[in-house]
Amino acid sequence: MTTSSPLSERWPRLLELTWYDALDEAIERLGAEHTAFVFEGPDWASSLTLGQWRTATLLASAALAALGARPGDCVAALGPGGPMWPIVQLACSHLGTILVPINSRYRHDEMVHVLRMSEPVVVIAAERVHTVDTLALLQRAAHHADVAPRFVALSSADVALGAHSAPTVQPAGDAVLTWDEFLSLGAQSPVPVAATDAAASVLVQFTSGTTAFAKGALLSAGATLGATYHLAQRMGLTHEDRCFSTQPFYHVGGSVATTLMPLGIGCTMVAPERYTVEETFRIIPKHRCTARTGQAAMYWMELGHERFSPEIFATVSKGWAGGTYELLKLIVDRMGITGLTQVYGMTEVAATTTVPPFDAPEPERLGTCGRPLPDLEVGILGEDGVDTAPSAGPGEVCIRGWSLMNGYLGDVAATAATVDDDGWLHSGDLGRLDADGNLLIVDRLKDMIKPGGENVSPAEVERVISTLSGVIQVSVVGVPDERLGEVPVAFVEVRPGSEQTGDAIIASCAAEMASFKVPRQVHFVTEWPMTESGKIQKPALRERAAGDRTSIIGATG
Repeated sequence: MTTSSPLSERWPRLLELTWYDALDEAIERLGAEHTAFVFEGPDWASSLTLGQWRTATLLASAALAALGARPGDCVAALGPGGPMWPIVQLACSHLGTILVPINSRYRHDEMVHVLRMSEPVVVIAAERVHTVDTLALLQRAAHHADVAPRFVALSSADVALGAHSAPTVQPAGDAVLTWDEFLSLGAQSPVPVAATDAAASVLVQFTSGTTAFAKGALLSAGATLGATYHLAQRMGLTHEDRCFSTQPFYHVGGSVATTLMPLGIGCTMVAPERYTVEETFRIIPKHRCTARTGQAAMYWMELGHERFSPEIFATVSKGWAGGTYELLKLIVDRMGITGLTQVYGMTEVAATTTVPPFDAPEPERLGTCGRPLPDLEVGILGEDGVDTAPSAGPGEVCIRGWSLMNGYLGDVAATAATVDDDGWLHSGDLGRLDADGNLLIVDRLKDMIKPGGENVSPAEVERVISTLSGVIQVSVVGVPDERLGEVPVAFVEVRPGSEQTGDAIIASCAAEMASFKVPRQVHFVTEWPMTESGKIQKPALRERAAGDRTSIIGATG
């Protein structure tokens, strides 16, 4: 058994592997007993070796097939961090179905949209997430989406346990299956022939852009494995590292940059049930994590916490973050993460496009987004087309190469508007290249708001507010926020005599959408700043709402 392979031997072969192929290869290199994941909740813990992962994957693949899932069908999943995620993801890869992670913060309209677009044959979901009855929400959303999937429900105990073996349980007819019944069904069913097409879509990652509902980016196994492997390489990770991941599994940072790390580089991923500062402070020293991930808002909350101590992060020497140079410098100086680097990417390119190497000079690691991953092109759109030469820009950042999505699910027009005829994906971000070819992000061309690393479409929030009684017109913008980097704020015009209040509008939004999308403030207006063509001038609204507020996290963090 070998412990590693040179980059030259494994790239670009990774583009030819399915996720399940990569699991088999990881077992050959590292052994079945190598720990792939450690999961922790406040009152539970669970781990998953590579061998256990393969055993459970085959059970889940057989169970999905027995429930009617076929190659090309969608399988949806919702739940907190736990063994369910890597097992279901690799089962989808083995069977050739497409995983649809559902954001656990979504509410009715958002769930209806995702289910209607993806038409999943099976939905695997935790019965509850925090205090929310997620199973009931999903069942109601499925009815309104006019889809009828089979449901598999995870109890609070199933989130941590019952992942590696198949108890002998007789599955109930057409009722909701428990996790034990699901695995038992797999044990009683033939294992399907493994899918082999690494270029086929294996993941639909819904991401908000500038439209009223999130779009589903179709990602392939090859693209996601390649992006994750090169991220790990530039972070300096090896199979001996234990990397603490803050990313939720419904997010591309979880489904790709967390789940696939043990396959490409072989490190052990340590993941909490859900991110909190307190859990971070508890888990990192407990498992002596050597690396970590994190959105800017997470680091900022940890640095400002009353219990913060550099000793908590004494074993951590590597990591990635997003945010301003000032914040990244604070992380290095106060947390002691000397190999910190930052990442630029987006869902449509498998999460990662540029990363400075962990051993690059500090000005490059903290002050730029680095150079493209191998065999990817990053250029700046100018008057004469896309320019990839050093010192290009400023202009829109464009990306071309193996990591691009296969398109948006069911939306040919949106795909064509994002990826041009020459294969360049237009990011919507304003950037430039420095003299060494490192990417620097200047601003966003899109209206998209990014609180704490999440994407929020102003159009989606505006759609909800516009349906409320008395509302004539609404415009939502992002303003700086010290904790989250940027938050939504709504400007609303109501009919004379309307009793609509700001608190009522915020409460209505909270009932219809994920909490990170809800406006933090509502400003009532009677006159709007307008362009000559009659469009609302959002920059003027941002300026009015922001005042003197600034953010050390940065709008893209």
